[in-house]
Amino acid sequence: MIKEKIENIKKSQFNISKILNLVVPILFTILALNLMTTKSNKLFEVIGFRSYTVLSGSMEPEFYPGDMIITKHKNKTDIEVNDIVTYRDNDGMIITHRIIKKTSDGYITKGDNNNTEDTNIVTLENIIGEVKFSIPKFGYLINFLSKPLIITIEMFLLACFILFYYRN
Repeated sequence: MIKEKIENIKKSQFNISKILNLVVPILFTILALNLMTTKSNKLFEVIGFRSYTVLSGSMEPEFYPGDMIITKHKNKTDIEVNDIVTYRDNDGMIITHRIIKKTSDGYITKGDNNNTEDTNIVTLENIIGEVKFSIPKFGYLINFLSKPLIITIEMFLLACFILFYYRN
């Protein structure tokens, strides 16, 4: 009876270890790639994708505040009317809206939840990329995990995991 309980405990520890061996490296890889692509335009161009967190309700019901959107680099996709694009406006703010018209000067955009078109024409140079998909509310988590103090804690936990993993 006691021997069976000990075996069950060993099996459960083994299962937890297997899960951690899979989850921890994947999590840190995702966080590292996200951090690198948000800081490096060159890496974004090479990898082709970058994540952003939706901050306003201008694109509801397509995206809600806190959703994480994945944008594909403009050089790796064709931008057309009705595409949802992420771009820099004339003030340098990053905005994600839908293209509703193409003109000789550029594109006219509008948030799905807005009553009027955006005032500025968006040129191809200002477009960062096309939104390919979103993950609801995941942006809040990524923003939290990307704070400098949290990154320091993550690195400490990663070091502990490595030391624990290779202690034998």
